[in-house]
Order: sequence, then C-alpha cells, then structure tokens
Amino acid sequence: LPKIDTLVQTIAKYRVFSTIDLKSAYHQIPIPNDEKLYTAFEADGSLYQFTRIPFGVTNGVACFQRVINSFIEKEKLKGVVAYLDDVTVCGMSQDDHDKNLEQFLSAAKRWNFTFNTDKCSFSTSKLRILGHEIENGNIRPDPQRLQPLRDLPLPSDAKALRRVLGLFAYYSQWIFNYSHKIRPLIDTKTFPVSSEAKAAFEQIKTDIENSAVRAVDENLPFELETDASDVAIAAVLNQLGRPVAFFSITLQGPEKRYAAIEKEAQAIIEAIRHWKHYLTRRHFTIKTDQKSVSFMFSKRNVSKIKNDKIMRWKIELFCYDFDIIHRPGKHNVTPDALSRTFCSMASHDHCRHLQQLHDKLCPPGITRLYHFVRSKNL
Repeated sequence: LPKIDTLVQTIAKYRVFSTIDLKSAYHQIPIPNDEKLYTAFEADGSLYQFTRIPFGVTNGVACFQRVINSFIEKEKLKGVVAYLDDVTVCGMSQDDHDKNLEQFLSAAKRWNFTFNTDKCSFSTSKLRILGHEIENGNIRPDPQRLQPLRDLPLPSDAKALRRVLGLFAYYSQWIFNYSHKIRPLIDTKTFPVSSEAKAAFEQIKTDIENSAVRAVDENLPFELETDASDVAIAAVLNQLGRPVAFFSITLQGPEKRYAAIEKEAQAIIEAIRHWKHYLTRRHFTIKTDQKSVSFMFSKRNVSKIKNDKIMRWKIELFCYDFDIIHRPGKHNVTPDALSRTFCSMASHDHCRHLQQLHDKLCPPGITRLYHFVRSKNL
C-alpha cells in the first residue's frame, strides 16, 4: 500500500478536489479462471467458486490496490490518487480539475467501474481524507478524529465522575502538571459541579486533544481499544499508549436489541471499518473487555461460530493482521467512558419514568433474571 503521508503531501499540492467511492469495490475485480478454485467453498452439499474478489481474502487488499494503480498508470490519468477504494481527483484550478475528472470518468467507463454516488463529492476546496483535512495547501489533522472526546459531557453524578476520572488518569502521563489540574474534580462532592471543576474538566480535555493532534507515525504499532454500552459503541486508537484518534456512534433501531456479545463484536468491526486506512496491511492489537469476543475473533480459534452475524464479521476480518486480547472492564477505561457518554446525556425524567414502569409492571425477581440472561449471553 502507498504511504499515507506521501499521498496526503501529493494531494495537498492541488486546490480543487472530487472524491469518488467505488461501489462494492472488491466485487468489481474479476478473478482469473485458473485462480477461482482457490476461493471454493461448500454450501448445501455443493461446491461454489467466486468469480470476483470477495471481501475477507488475505491478499484481496493488495490485489485491489494493484488493479487501481494499473488503471491510473495505463490510462495516463493526471491528478488522480487512490488509496484502495478511496479515489481523489485533483486540480490546480477548477478548469484543470474538470479536465482531469472528465478523463477519469471516461477511463472508468471503459474499465466498467461503478460508483456509489451517495458517497461521492465534487469540486470542493476542502478535503477530508485518511485522517487529515486539506485546504489551500495546508494539512491539518481531521478534527472529526477527536469529536467524541469533545462531546464528553460534564459529569452529572458521582458514577459519571468516576468514569471521567478514570479516563483522564489513563492519559495522565501526557498531561503536564496533571495532579494539580485534576484536583478540583477529585474534590467534587456535590452536583452540579463548581465552576472551578468545570474549568478543570475542559482544560484536561483540551490537553488530551492537544496530545492526540499529531501526525500518525505509520512505523509505530497500533493498538485498538473498544467497548459497548446499551446505546453506543466506542473505540480509541493508540500508539505507544498515546491516543491518535477517537470514535463513537449511537446504536440505531435493532442494534440496541443486540445481545451484549454482539454489541462488543460490532464495536470492533465498526472501529476497524472506520480506521481501515490505518489498519490495512499492518499488524495491530485489539483489546476488548468481552472475553467471548476475544475468543471468537482470535485467529487461533478455527471452530465454527454459531452466531451467523458474528461469523460474517469474523470473515470480514480475515484480511487484517491482528492479535486480540481480553482486558477486564475495569482496565478498559477510555472506550468505556466514551460509550457511556450517550447514557449520561439521557434525560433523567425519561429514566425515572422507565423505572416507575418497571416497578409497577414487572414481577419480583425479574431484575435478577434479566441480569442472569445478560451474563450468559442468552
């Protein structure tokens, strides 16, 4: 794969950009007839072979990048840069950009490439790509990398405060004079917190953000920490213990009804999808507080997974090189705090109404039964 820093520096020379997203990118690359047999699989007593590159094959990433590079080279395209399925068409001016874009689209038609138009953007002066933001020749870290940290709400109760203190302590080595700055929060006994504690909270968030806003060193190993709560999933990407990016999303509709083990597995798969430009073709370590997930996603485990959803996710991860380890929840500080951000932002009145319904409608012992079922992942 091309170096991210090199690509970003190349793109930054231009002023006008269009981003093209290839639809089901791997499936657009046919497999030579003499190589199809290596993709054979059995289903319902019959043997099938893929005719196009499937997602999850180990060398699919490198093969796809070679095809895209060959496409750009053979068509002699100018101002076109590709990192896997993320294609950027650039120009020094609007006219230059339009000319390059027209040549690219004509060549793509000859190669029968199809696009996901909903994810394409055209003729922009600001570009967010591969964890960077480019505008007028300037390169900055993408501010969205740190949005979950900025959205971390002020603690509203003692439990939320303990989570925040744990998060801050985890990165204390990167915060100058941390012991002094954290004191107003440690001394907090009543809520809402004092103005001094609020100022300390915002200052430490800023200090963590400043430690994270730096270029990602592609020569250092990556460490991915994930966690899931009832309503959100979150992850943090570290290098040598220092955060380089944060990620969190709220669960939608049916996702909220997933079993705990499925939510933890989804946190891993969504984080890897989000940071695929960093993690593809590089060895990294995943840390999760769900022991069952660490076993099922481990490449040492070759047994069949009965949960079809998790099995599909595991197949998707086959093309990545990683180790996965279990870390108890009490040590999984940062993603746990981020995943519960949305819980702490929920309305207290709404929670009180739910508790009243629970007390009036549920028979005695239902809470113990609920926690037993959750603990067994039933």
